[in-house]
Amino acid sequence: MKISKQTQRQANILFNACKTLGTLDSRRALLAIDLLIEKRPRAWRAILEHLKKRIRLEMARRAVHVQSAVILNEYERENISGVIRKTAPGTPLDFRFSESSELLGGLRVQIGWKVLDASLKARLESILE
Repeated sequence: MKISKQTQRQANILFNACKTLGTLDSRRALLAIDLLIEKRPRAWRAILEHLKKRIRLEMARRAVHVQSAVILNEYERENISGVIRKTAPGTPLDFRFSESSELLGGLRVQIGWKVLDASLKARLESILE
C-alpha cells in the first residue's frame, strides 16, 4: 500500500513519541495506537499500518535468537549474551535460546535480520558446494 509522505511523517512522529531514552516503550506504543484509533484522524489506517511496520522492524532489530546443537547451561548463555551485548552497547536486546539437533554442532546466531551461522551443518554444506 502506497502512502503519502505526510502520512509517513505523522507515523514517524508517533513512532518517535513511543520511545523512552531512545528505546521503544511498549506501553507508550499501545497508548499511541489506542489514541490513534479513538481520534481517527485523516488517513488513520495508513498511519496505523506504517506505525505497525516501524514497531515490528524495531522489535526484530532487537531480537537475538541463538540456536545450538545441545542445550546450553546458564554460564554458556550468559557468556554468549555478554559477547553479543559488547557488539551493540546501549542497545537493549531480547535473547531467545533454543536447541536444534539439525545443526550437528556449533551455533547459529540471528540478530535482527543478520545471521551468523557457525554450525557444523553449514560448514559441511559449504564443503559440498
